Order: sequence, then C-alpha cells, then structure tokens
Amino acid sequence: MKLFLRSTVDDYEKLHDAIFLFGRFHGYSSGFLSTLDLTLKEAFLNAVRHGNHQNEMLPVTVTFDASAGGNLLEVTLRDCGQGFDPDDLPDPTAPGGLHKTTGRGVHLIRSYAEIADARADASGFSFTLRYVPS
Repeated sequence: MKLFLRSTVDDYEKLHDAIFLFGRFHGYSSGFLSTLDLTLKEAFLNAVRHGNHQNEMLPVTVTFDASAGGNLLEVTLRDCGQGFDPDDLPDPTAPGGLHKTTGRGVHLIRSYAEIADARADASGFSFTLRYVPS
C-alpha cells in the first residue's frame, strides 16, 4: 500500500487511518498497531518538519510492504529533504540531553523498530523501518 501525503501535520490523520486499515487487514494485534502508529507518527512528523520544512507543496510518501520476507513489515517514508544519518544523532538519554524537550523521535523509533535503511538521493530522503508484527 502506498500513500501520498501533504507536508502538513494535519495529514497525519490520513496516515493514522491507513495504519489501522492496513493492520486490521493483515490481522495485526491492537498492541502492535499502537506501536506502529506511534513510530510512524514520529517519522512522518520528522519528514514534514525537517525534511520538507512544512512546505505543503512537497509530498511525503509512505509505502507499506508486508511481503518483506517472513513475518516482517517494512514501511518506507520518503520526503524531499537532504536526509540525515540516524547514527549521527545525539543520544537523548546522555547527561546533556536529559532536559531537552526535543530530539527523542528517532530514539523512540529505535525502541520499537529496526532502521533498515536511511538514504538520500537527488530527489529526496528515504527512511525504511522494519517491524516484526504480532
């Protein structure tokens, strides 16, 4: 399944609805769907805010692939930004980051999903998350 969303916080509702429709179709548990929703919300908001700088004319594409092999789900978010290296982000649990109010999204995502790929090319940035659904 592929979604084409605008770079607005409001379009998260479309993603939320799609997550639950897709998940119910595939028989995923409500607990897993809550995890999927939480992590994809973080990734989507990062794409909107940091990738596309809230330019509503730039799309965020979300692709769900339940045929990633075995009992895996891969979800790729693509924006029009230059991207980032997830391994270069500061650890928000380190002493200097404990009192900051931002910078925890990718850390949270890593708690529930594997970052399978993060790459930029001439047309944007793709961020692929891998899950083991329940």
